Amino acid sequence: MAPEGLNFKNKIQQSILENNQQPALIPFITAGFPNLEITKELLYKFQEKNVAAIELGIPFSDPLADGPVIQGASKYAIDNGITLNKIFELLENIKHNFNTPIILFTYFNIILNYGLEDFVKKANELNISGIISPDLPIEEAQNFKQLCEKYNIDFIMLVAPTSDEERIKKIVTTSSGFIYMVSSTGVTGVREGFSGVLGDVLKEVKKHTNTPVAVGFGVSKPEHIKELKNLGVQGAIIGSAFIKIIDGHKDNKSKILSLVSDFIDSLYA
Repeated sequence: MAPEGLNFKNKIQQSILENNQQPALIPFITAGFPNLEITKELLYKFQEKNVAAIELGIPFSDPLADGPVIQGASKYAIDNGITLNKIFELLENIKHNFNTPIILFTYFNIILNYGLEDFVKKANELNISGIISPDLPIEEAQNFKQLCEKYNIDFIMLVAPTSDEERIKKIVTTSSGFIYMVSSTGVTGVREGFSGVLGDVLKEVKKHTNTPVAVGFGVSKPEHIKELKNLGVQGAIIGSAFIKIIDGHKDNKSKILSLVSDFIDSLYA
């Protein structure tokens, strides 16, 4: 039996499938970039814009899966004293009046350092709906998956364009909430287009699961949203494009919030 607390199991999947915008938007921001006050206001702005879920990145000194834009945001936050405990304090402060599913995006070393069960238990207490750890391979993920199940948290895994059928099957049967499909090989960042095998990998994924699929790494403009919709993808993950907006106006909270709102509207115009 799971510990007492809100049961957010299936909240992410339900939010994606029932969202008015398809593919449903899942924005990514780095916690504490440029500061925690703007992070909090962005979370509320995303909720106001009815996004399906929000990925909140925990700053890390060696973010291997991230491109230069998100790496820069992570370094900026760390240099300005952002810690995991400060991020948890922010989430504690908003948890009673925040309904949009929040997904923690964190490298596994941070979880190990905090303690595996302590981290997942804390996430449950903060009403976190899901966890993504891009450097935790499927071969070593079962213990952590079981902890997430114990505390009613979705464990979301990534499928790369280079994944073979056997690996895809293992990943999609382990993952819950949604399947995070990587659009192209390499790190995160704005791109012109997606891998030519994206459609084939998507078909392979859907052979093995009914869990929604969300595509990330390089999604950044209306043409991408239309392409994903045509492919039958249920979710669109956008990170670097939002970080670029924030980076251009670090000292102007109202400008950031206005530009973020306009950008979201433009994606589905």
